[in-house]
Amino acid sequence: MDTSFYHISEKAVERVAETAALTVPGVRALDAKLAGLAGRSFPRVEVRLDRATATAAVEADIATTYPSPVAAITDAVRATIIAHIRTLCGLDVSRVKVNVANVEADPAGGRVTWDDVASHTAGVVPVPVLVTPSEVSSPVVAERKDLLPIDVESSADHLRHVVVPAPPEVEHIRTPEPPAVESVETPEPIEPRVSGFVGHVPPLVHPEAPAPRPVRVPLPPRERSLVPIMVREPEVRPVRTPAPAALRPVRMEPPRRLIPPVVEHPVRVARPVVPPRQPLKQVVVQRQPLVPIRIEPAAPLRRVVPPQPDAVLHPVAPRPQPLKQITIQPVEKYYDRTR
Repeated sequence: MDTSFYHISEKAVERVAETAALTVPGVRALDAKLAGLAGRSFPRVEVRLDRATATAAVEADIATTYPSPVAAITDAVRATIIAHIRTLCGLDVSRVKVNVANVEADPAGGRVTWDDVASHTAGVVPVPVLVTPSEVSSPVVAERKDLLPIDVESSADHLRHVVVPAPPEVEHIRTPEPPAVESVETPEPIEPRVSGFVGHVPPLVHPEAPAPRPVRVPLPPRERSLVPIMVREPEVRPVRTPAPAALRPVRMEPPRRLIPPVVEHPVRVARPVVPPRQPLKQVVVQRQPLVPIRIEPAAPLRRVVPPQPDAVLHPVAPRPQPLKQITIQPVEKYYDRTR
């Protein structure tokens, strides 16, 4: 079963339709940059794909030369686009709408005739693609070479001697002299006031001076002994190249045959029961009583008397008056050239 598929975009179909339209005599290719500020490029193709039915709807705007048979050119463009899309893209074309959006004169002064358009071939023959098979060569394993000895210098020769600095001089802290304790004079006891308080009066407590604390002398830290550092020489291991493994044949299992499904418990389909048809009920419609319509007789026609024609007036031309002499005086204009 072949599971290969391909996906073609609408942009690719548009490029195929544009190239097909340019092969028709009388169709010009215009660039938007060379057409001016508000110019457009031609041909312009818009394609809409219906992937469910594998069909394409094409709308093309083209520019033709003048003079040329425009109707024959549009028919040739429609047939050429359909043939190219069917042959190269494998899609069916539902409709092709061709709009002639611009007409320009041929700069070479040529003219496209009906014979030129009729001799155009709408079909296209795809060119086969030649693929050169690549040469496959089996890998060749080179002979094993002897390992070269590696001279390793010991890092112990480059070590520098560590100079242990002399221990810093520790200054002894002198114990300060104990301060002189002054005697505290006990004030004379004050007789407590008994009157004016509520409840039990607590007894008076005499304050006592705290005992002096002993002074601690700080001791200098102990000197730590230096620990020697052991440096091991690196071990050199030989590198072994593994032998090439032999290729194993791959065995493909044959395709499994499809097993027809077996229905163990068939389900019986019951025929639906239609209830008996009920008799129709009589429907009584109550209508409103008809109202008699009375048509009044038409009014009698009046006699119309046409108006009398007006009398025709014959115009009388006035008598010619003698001509008057007209004197025209020229107007002199002065232009100041100094301004």
